[in-house]
Amino acid sequence: MSGPTRIETVLYDADGNRTDDESVAVRGELVELDDAGRVVARRPHEGLDWKVDPKSLEGDEGELATRPRHDDT
Repeated sequence: MSGPTRIETVLYDADGNRTDDESVAVRGELVELDDAGRVVARRPHEGLDWKVDPKSLEGDEGELATRPRHDDT
């Protein structure tokens, strides 16, 4: 009988490197580890496996930066 396992979420940046910074992560996977820390299973994390639209990062050519207005009226 095998011992207990734990599941961890691993995030990766655009270059495929592991990262803890969610703001630069572009994909993720769930990794199941045994009690010795060996990988038992891995699968893509459906909720974290996303594609980044370059326009959303770089902006559109005609897009202007705006700030919210706070009217005191």
